Amino acid sequence: MNHNKKMKIEVWTDIMCPYCYIGKIHYEKALQQFDHADEVELEWKAFQLNPNLPGKGQGYPVKEYLVNSVGYPEEGIESMFAHIRKLADQADVPFNLPNSVAANTRDAHRLIKLAATKGLDSVVVGKLGKAYFEEGKDYSDWELLVSIGKEAGLEEEEVRRMLESDDFRYEIVQDMQEAANLGFDTVPTFLMDRRQAIIGSEPVDLFVKVLNKAYDDWKNRTEKEKELEFTIGKSCSADGTCEI
Repeated sequence: MNHNKKMKIEVWTDIMCPYCYIGKIHYEKALQQFDHADEVELEWKAFQLNPNLPGKGQGYPVKEYLVNSVGYPEEGIESMFAHIRKLADQADVPFNLPNSVAANTRDAHRLIKLAATKGLDSVVVGKLGKAYFEEGKDYSDWELLVSIGKEAGLEEEEVRRMLESDDFRYEIVQDMQEAANLGFDTVPTFLMDRRQAIIGSEPVDLFVKVLNKAYDDWKNRTEKEKELEFTIGKSCSADGTCEI
């Protein structure tokens, strides 16, 4: 039998990935329908879709980024947006992706790591996603990061001190290395008990199904190693383009 107190769920995510934002909403809705939510421990892991984008508030429009940097055809962008708009409507969140900003996500990830030391990481992930997906804000802007940190319950001074330092840079590299070791390079990836993985923003009922399966496996765990099982939905890949 399993003696760990809680089943661990690790989520690799990036702020500039719209499926990550919707995936988080789907996961949280599924958790409300999952009978053992109090036995789950969640850890957010950093993934940078494009670590070469400019930071410190120097981001530029997502559309421009996809056309000029990625070489994505304009009609492709329109159908990608249309598909994500449909998901946003279903998830009941405002859709503002055409006005969103592509920027370096490192400092935003560092803020999430700082928030995790106080148990506020899920709140910060949600607020960052909202700023990007719904409000078209540049999440690499330090003033925005400070205000999100404060709203979430962090002290302004500790957020500024972290931003001025190199804190958590190493952890971000480690998270991405871990993803590579586990064999995936798209986000969001929800890894449950290191046995069940959902890649992408799958529907709520599918999350519930996989949560239940992972939980049953975890509860009845013997020490025998088991293959990781993947359930694959829509996700965003390393150049920032998202499947439709």
